[in-house]
Amino acid sequence: MFFGNRVLFAVLICLFAVMSGIAEASEDQASASTATISGHITGYPSDWFPPMYVYARNVNTRSTFAVYTQGSFDYTAEIPYTITVCEPGTYTVFAWTDRKISGVWIGGFYSRYDEKGSIEPIFVEVELGQEVGNVNLESNMFNVDQDMVPFP
Repeated sequence: MFFGNRVLFAVLICLFAVMSGIAEASEDQASASTATISGHITGYPSDWFPPMYVYARNVNTRSTFAVYTQGSFDYTAEIPYTITVCEPGTYTVFAWTDRKISGVWIGGFYSRYDEKGSIEPIFVEVELGQEVGNVNLESNMFNVDQDMVPFP
């Protein structure tokens, strides 16, 4: 009886090892077929953060990926987000409130001011298997003409 338990134990250990290898291969394959874009929303132009959707849109294929972020009543908070995308390319990152605030939708996009003082988008290059961080949406990115912000 003791020998039978040893064999059973050995079989279970081997099975576990094989299953672990399969799980690792699946995770590696999944990470090689996706990429992430992450950052945070900070300095939203109000004394609170409304819940928002953050989007990443491939500028060539127009494929759009999104993530929902919770709001906060702490206006100094940094609201983190991570978007998983499943195709390489050049992305524009933007956000919209999940509902109208005082009767209007409020959006912003990952951007900067050029040397003339005009706002221009910052595009994010993504390769599969890559993690792109520090794509932060800051207060000046929401203080723009709302027609400039891509719509989901």
